[in-house]
Amino acid sequence: YLLEIDGFHILLDCGWNEGFDPADIQALTAIAPKVDAVLISHSSLHQVGALPYAVSKLGMLAPVYATLPIWRMGQLALYDAYLSVTAERPLDL
Repeated sequence: YLLEIDGFHILLDCGWNEGFDPADIQALTAIAPKVDAVLISHSSLHQVGALPYAVSKLGMLAPVYATLPIWRMGQLALYDAYLSVTAERPLDL
């Protein structure tokens, strides 16, 4: 979800599903450059899955805010998803 408050754009979560299909995040592609801050609410793939892609491929430079446990568990969730997907097929984004 994108919240706009007085011209400040806050992205609530930046998730993806296990398929990592770029078509699933078309809306994120359009808004990524104008996001001013990202708030992560949970550590699952559905809340943090697209964050690395948005930063590296979509030009999102906004600071990311999360509690330390959510940040660390999110890193583990992303790593686990990466290992699971690449065990079955190459992940070429």
